[in-house]
Amino acid sequence: MQIDFFNPRSIICFIAILQGLIFAVLLINRGFRQKTKADFWLAILLLVLCSALITPFIGFANVYDLNQWLTYFPFSIAYSYGVLVWFYTLNLTDSKRKFQAKDLYFFIPTFVYLAVRFFLFAQTLEWKDWFGANYGRRLASFVFVTELFWNLAFLYFSIRHYRKYRQWLDENFSDTEKVKFDWLRNFLYIFTSVLILGAFFDFTNSFLFKLSYIQFFYFEIVLALTTYYLAVAGYLRSQTIELDFSEVKSEEIEQRKTLLPENELEKLKTKLSELMTNDKIYLEPNLTLTDLSRKLGVNSTVLSYAINNGFGKNFNDFVNEFRISEVKEKLASGDDSSLLNVAFDCGFNSKATFNRAFKKFTGISPKEFAQSSFDEKE
Repeated sequence: MQIDFFNPRSIICFIAILQGLIFAVLLINRGFRQKTKADFWLAILLLVLCSALITPFIGFANVYDLNQWLTYFPFSIAYSYGVLVWFYTLNLTDSKRKFQAKDLYFFIPTFVYLAVRFFLFAQTLEWKDWFGANYGRRLASFVFVTELFWNLAFLYFSIRHYRKYRQWLDENFSDTEKVKFDWLRNFLYIFTSVLILGAFFDFTNSFLFKLSYIQFFYFEIVLALTTYYLAVAGYLRSQTIELDFSEVKSEEIEQRKTLLPENELEKLKTKLSELMTNDKIYLEPNLTLTDLSRKLGVNSTVLSYAINNGFGKNFNDFVNEFRISEVKEKLASGDDSSLLNVAFDCGFNSKATFNRAFKKFTGISPKEFAQSSFDEKE
């Protein structure tokens, strides 16, 4: 038996590790240049995922079999994945969030795990064999169960936070395309699925029967692909934008909504409708709830309540419905501009947002509507 890093399985793991390392360096560099904390958290997450791939990388190359002293070395950093995803999600959606000393408490299980593994790693081979035969399986089972629930809890927190963030966007911005981070939502669900898949393999290995490197490799392929996706999508599509969102603020807004008397609500609705119809403020592509509240001279929380309860819509739908009406009027009047130019003239900032809003409020696509308008004129 000899070391062989050029076998297909090791090469697949190596490519994923190399890609992760390259993008981690790029993220760290961008983080220093642009002072974006989210980039640092994503870089750390990539490095941790890469470290988890080191075990199969060197394992298939026979390094473990030829170097038994590596037993118990913590290449995989347990209890850290969910926490890192959570901190990345928090910092991506709130660029002003600061890391506090109390945040270190969330890494205590990781620190304890590493301390135990380094202690075991420092022992003699004879002691390691004795420990593995008597306690190794129980330790692996304990780590599997506790780490699974720990990571799932933080992935749940991340998904819940992201949902509240999306709701907050719709309540405050008329154009959310650049800040809604659809790819992050996809990643959170993908990563949760990968975690559950890994738990299935670990459960089998801990409680049913011992899995070989070859059997574990199917999961390593999924982990490698996930690392590849996170590296590319995370770097290209996750540049932090100056937003100040937190779940605490979102919950405070819900709690302190001012219940306007019916007559005051109707007055504000009338005033708002007149502003939208006469001044056509919705034509401003980057219109926000704050901008509109300043125009009306009311508190943004009061205005949000008026839109939600007076019109039965969130701010995003309220504004985009006016824009869609404007688009329909222009198309019906025979505007010979391209469909996309008409959309941009009416306040939309992206084709995707326009198409989605048009389908939502009319039930058909913009092209279908334009074609039907043309047919009616024939």
